[in-house]
Amino acid sequence: MRDTPPALGRFVLGAFLWLPPCFAAWYFSAPFQAAVAGRLARGLIDLFAPGVVSGLERQGSDLLFVTTLEVHPGPGLTAVLVPEVNPLLYTYGLALFVALMLASRSRWRAILGGAAILLAFQAWGIAFDLLAQIAPNLGSQATAQAGALDWRREAIALGYQVGALVFPSLMPVVLWGLFNRSFVQASLRPGGSAASAMQDCSTGPGASR
Repeated sequence: MRDTPPALGRFVLGAFLWLPPCFAAWYFSAPFQAAVAGRLARGLIDLFAPGVVSGLERQGSDLLFVTTLEVHPGPGLTAVLVPEVNPLLYTYGLALFVALMLASRSRWRAILGGAAILLAFQAWGIAFDLLAQIAPNLGSQATAQAGALDWRREAIALGYQVGALVFPSLMPVVLWGLFNRSFVQASLRPGGSAASAMQDCSTGPGASR
């Protein structure tokens, strides 16, 4: 059993030290991030169920999707459904990604590029959260209006599970690994120089200082 490369140990320690400030920065910037991810989510919803969402509002950090679906809460009463989604459940991975990137001394342009890519996965989670509220939890009339019948219900359930359980925690690590392949390979390879690989990540135009 070989010893853990010193650079790997420094990376793990650095990642833990970067996590608190990164999560603090993410929390305070969450409303802005939610607004961007919400707009992307609305576009995804329009592809899956065209015409269902007519507007998007924000209440604090929560997103309110104004739909065209009519519900009947009581005899003679008709209302428009406005589901609410908590985007914090899907955007926290940004803090993890930035902490890992900073710990491995990655370039700022790589950090910004990865953050932009994460927005797509965050939008997926938000979109399927909304679709999951529309499809299985409504009466047959509202569900038919949304077009969420038969196979679409199953697709929505699967999309929701992936968006809620897999993407938020897994994709930040996957993206970090893709941006730092030399460091990962050097850390796992016997006799590899993780310190040299980490130094390579921090050199060049746009590197983090």
